Amino acid sequence: MNHNPQGCDSCGEMECSLSFASRKIEPVTATTAFLLDDVWPEYEAFICPRLHPDDQILTPGVLGRTLSRYDWSFARPTSTWPTLQRHLMMRRVAKAAGAVRQMAYLKSDKAIAEEMARRLDYRAKHLVIQQSFLPFLWRQGVLGGRTFDVLMTRYPLEDLHQRLDAFYAAHPESATIHDFRAPPELVKDEAEALDAARRVITPHHDIALGFGSRGFWLDWRRPPVLMRRQGTRVAFLGPTITRQGIHQAREIAGKLTHPMIVFGADLEGGNFWEGTRVERRRLRDNWMDGIAAIIHPAAVSHQPRRLLQAVVHGIAIYALPSCGLAPREFKPIESFVDPELAAGNNLS
Repeated sequence: MNHNPQGCDSCGEMECSLSFASRKIEPVTATTAFLLDDVWPEYEAFICPRLHPDDQILTPGVLGRTLSRYDWSFARPTSTWPTLQRHLMMRRVAKAAGAVRQMAYLKSDKAIAEEMARRLDYRAKHLVIQQSFLPFLWRQGVLGGRTFDVLMTRYPLEDLHQRLDAFYAAHPESATIHDFRAPPELVKDEAEALDAARRVITPHHDIALGFGSRGFWLDWRRPPVLMRRQGTRVAFLGPTITRQGIHQAREIAGKLTHPMIVFGADLEGGNFWEGTRVERRRLRDNWMDGIAAIIHPAAVSHQPRRLLQAVVHGIAIYALPSCGLAPREFKPIESFVDPELAAGNNLS
């Protein structure tokens, strides 16, 4: 009989030496590989129900052990030496200038990405990649011929640079806002990879919005509700650095009935708050006591955990869309009203 089979599954010839059936070999199945970095609870919840037994999981680790930073519930640590180098380097540059730290972080990300590429299962037809490794994997060519999704942990470098440059144009006297920009080739590689991604997955509402129909928006995990003392005070989370929108925060502070509560270190240099009434606090367990509103005019906020904590406790957030929250969870910064004055009007 004349037939033209397309493969072993349609041929039916069991005695052929090429037959999977005759050699008792299962046909190669497609798998998904997850190339992961820092644990985000939103990504943990997204990945767990989608895992299959044959999927490959690559996470940083040291000597086969998972560090708390990479403690995914399904973690299988693989990248030993580059991970150890990353943490040693992080200690060395902990007190260095921002540009020095950022270059060190990128170098470490590249080394771990290269190690993961060497361990990547050839059967993996689809990849789920955390953003820190994306441009390096793209440059190596391991994404060619595969589909992939990206777990976004920050704005794209190109977008991030534009946001920081806008703040720099408004405050060129800042010692920090223009201290680091990623190398142009890295920006290019990341942009090309993001253009080729099937989906861009993130709980950050503004980042997801920027990718249109390819943006896959997850819900932020809500922290538990705690007991706290109510009040009418206004707070700025800090730190005192230009990219956090300190100039707008200082302008608002000058018009408040009570001193603005300021958290975080002074990183900009000089006495930025001199002449402005502020109350300094530390971010302890009771940090929300007496606070009714938070001013957050930051250029970027990639993991707004404190803002989420404030939201579930009924504290009003006045911010830019870059805060990462859904529009219903914050108010535009320009609509700010002093809670003390609002309370007085309600009583009258």
